[in-house]
Amino acid sequence: MFAKDKIYSFRLSDSSEIIAKIVSTDVENKITISNPFSLIPTQQGVQLLPALMSADETKNVTINTNNITMYTETNKDIIASYIQASTGIVTPTKGILKG
Repeated sequence: MFAKDKIYSFRLSDSSEIIAKIVSTDVENKITISNPFSLIPTQQGVQLLPALMSADETKNVTINTNNITMYTETNKDIIASYIQASTGIVTPTKGILKG
């Protein structure tokens, strides 16, 4: 169902949307994820905020898959924003190198 180390977008049963990286899917009806972020629409566009503000960001999170109503692999542009938000690493834009 989910591939380890891939980044997915999830719509949960409360209509919230989160983005997270899959850590494991070993337990029935549960997945373990890392660095869950919520998508928040703003006037400047979509912003990523930690999904659990009070959680220890170094710990993984477990989700009951019965609470997931939709999921898909995340859009490449959003993945770049997610990587920057979760690690601080900025993904360079692709282009032709000129010397």
